[in-house]
Amino acid sequence: MPYDVVFVDGEFVSSDAARLSVLANVVSYGTGTFEGIRATWNQERGELFLLEALAHYERLERSARILGLRLGCPPADLVAVTCELLRRNDVRADSYVRPLLFLAGEQLAVRMHDSGSRLCIPATPMPGDYIDPRGIRCMVSTWRRGTDVAVPNRAKVIGSYVGPALAKTEAIQRGFDEALLLTTDGYVAEATTSNVLVRSGDAWATPAATDDILEGITRRQVTELLSEDFGVTVVQRRVHRSELYACDEALLCGTAAMVAPIIEVDGRRVGDGQPGETTLALQRELSSIARRGGDRHHEWTTPVFGTEAEA
Repeated sequence: MPYDVVFVDGEFVSSDAARLSVLANVVSYGTGTFEGIRATWNQERGELFLLEALAHYERLERSARILGLRLGCPPADLVAVTCELLRRNDVRADSYVRPLLFLAGEQLAVRMHDSGSRLCIPATPMPGDYIDPRGIRCMVSTWRRGTDVAVPNRAKVIGSYVGPALAKTEAIQRGFDEALLLTTDGYVAEATTSNVLVRSGDAWATPAATDDILEGITRRQVTELLSEDFGVTVVQRRVHRSELYACDEALLCGTAAMVAPIIEVDGRRVGDGQPGETTLALQRELSSIARRGGDRHHEWTTPVFGTEAEA
């Protein structure tokens, strides 16, 4: 269940007071944008850390511009608001923050103008893993990733997740853990809520932004860690479906999933069918960074309760 205190248009209110009308424009049409921000509890330090909060709010602002909406608050201020929200809820466990900017006006017209918007920031506990970090079995979905000329993929649009939701259910009902979506012309795009990276030999690749992906913040982190720890430059290019079957290592990465090894695609083993050593190293390192378990990339995290000095 969500925590009780929610931020709504400049005020901290109860979750009951934050309820939305069934006639709100976003309910019918998915007219809005959202983000997901991970908050990780470090028991040893007695501190909660937001991971890449500023980057998420900067992307929310870009998404708003694409949709013709106005965020109305600088991203840095929203980071401070989020810390206050978590303090008011006395959050001392791994959690997930869900900022939403959407059309809340009770009007039936299909449009993005002349309908009042609302900015809400709720948070929920996040016990356990969003996806199995020990290895996942994927299928290539029959559903395709929507094209940017239909719904802007550089914006994290609420309504655009119907396709991934259908793909996820299809995968689960067929006995898999996750779905991989192709572009309309048959190249690898992304998973339902994660980006994809593949390794063939020593070469790592990931689909480019022009292949209808959301340019993930975790994708950027993983790319940086591959460079720093392994001296690898990840190439952004078109990835064929057959590469999923022939590659030596593959992974998914995203805010909720963090880093997850792909061990099978469409019944074919990836590499030897075991999680890749590089993937597992990335998984451990990013998990440590998220809770400031070491001395690296403190600029990626923000302490909530103020027990940790800013890096």
